[in-house]
Amino acid sequence: MNYENSWSDELAPHLPRLDEPFILHHIAATPQKQALMEDAQRSKNGKQNQLVPAQLSTHFLTLTHAGVHVLALELLVFSSSPSAQLSKMEHDPLTTIFVSKADSSGYFNSGQEDANLSLGAIVTQILRVFIKTLSRPNIPTRLCLFARAQSQYIFPESGRNKRKHVLSDRDLIKWWIRVTTPLLAVFSELKSARLSIPGAEQSEINSYLPPDPDAKTVLWQEGHIFCTDGDRDKDLALRHVPSFPDDPKSRFLDVVVAEGRGGIMTVNQFFAELQMRQEFLSGFVAAIIGVEGLVEKTANEPTHFTCPVVDIRAYSRIHDAIVTSDYSTEKMARNATAKFIEALPKSSEHIIRGTQAISKVRRKHDAHLTKPSHQINIIGGGLVRKRTKSTHTKTAFEQQQDVNKMDRDSDDREASKKVKL
Repeated sequence: MNYENSWSDELAPHLPRLDEPFILHHIAATPQKQALMEDAQRSKNGKQNQLVPAQLSTHFLTLTHAGVHVLALELLVFSSSPSAQLSKMEHDPLTTIFVSKADSSGYFNSGQEDANLSLGAIVTQILRVFIKTLSRPNIPTRLCLFARAQSQYIFPESGRNKRKHVLSDRDLIKWWIRVTTPLLAVFSELKSARLSIPGAEQSEINSYLPPDPDAKTVLWQEGHIFCTDGDRDKDLALRHVPSFPDDPKSRFLDVVVAEGRGGIMTVNQFFAELQMRQEFLSGFVAAIIGVEGLVEKTANEPTHFTCPVVDIRAYSRIHDAIVTSDYSTEKMARNATAKFIEALPKSSEHIIRGTQAISKVRRKHDAHLTKPSHQINIIGGGLVRKRTKSTHTKTAFEQQQDVNKMDRDSDDREASKKVKL
């Protein structure tokens, strides 16, 4: 797979065939040294002794059509490598892809009544390219994300756009499971595919998991992917649970360290207490989704991206061009898109012409997001039992989402194009 053509090869079959092409922009920040796990004995004010030094690469991608942003993703890639220091530690080399943020604007409008766009399919393909490109021989690759519903993640004020399909917390979790399930087929050896919903009952978690197409093939399991090969009742959380930006479990890790419990809290104790955090008791449903395995690569497949790499300051300026803009109306979204593109290197642009016939575009469901295309070799497994809590009742947030949905349904009947996230 040649990188210069990979975006077109992967995305074109999932984009409608229109007169005007789609534009994908992809940039990355200069890699920085950062560890996912740290010394469990560090103190609140003491110097952090980082374990398993890793290289962090931050990637930002946007999809544009007709001069307006449609989709944006920010992905963080942590890569640890074998070293002499590694023999003294408990961790093996690992490539971790963390979905920091993903958002749609709701402004896709092809002008053709039957032309629909499945953003779920696009996100699946983008993640597929990242996994296939950045995986290393005989080194596990891990995909992680934290799902919690918000009206906007990247495009400010886009939640005010009534054409944007804002998902409830439960629908968002189901959407991410549908998006990531096809990615299981990318792994030649699948070690783990887990869904964790702190505080949720087993029956509720099971309702989010797709049925196994083959009783002999285990796809998803309840639990998390951290310390799958260790003893979770003995191994320390700080040695196995990674820290990601704007992540509730990372904030709890900081609390554990501040309280001086970093050297005694095990993985199981950590997740048992995590579900009691206020963030998971406020009526919202949030999930930790993870997939890990090995990926076979041929000699001619790329091992890195050739996208423009800019320094941290330049990356921040480009990123700020979006997060400080206003996407509340289509006109303002177009202005914000133009401002963002002006700040980008020209080499970040990839022109993609959709090849999917409009008559074959799925309207109601992301039917492609069902099951892997080939049998998966499972090399690990296991379950983690969750503590139960009282039956969940509909919150004010969810009631408001119902009202918003009624408004969107009314507007959709007047609009010439639906956007499906």
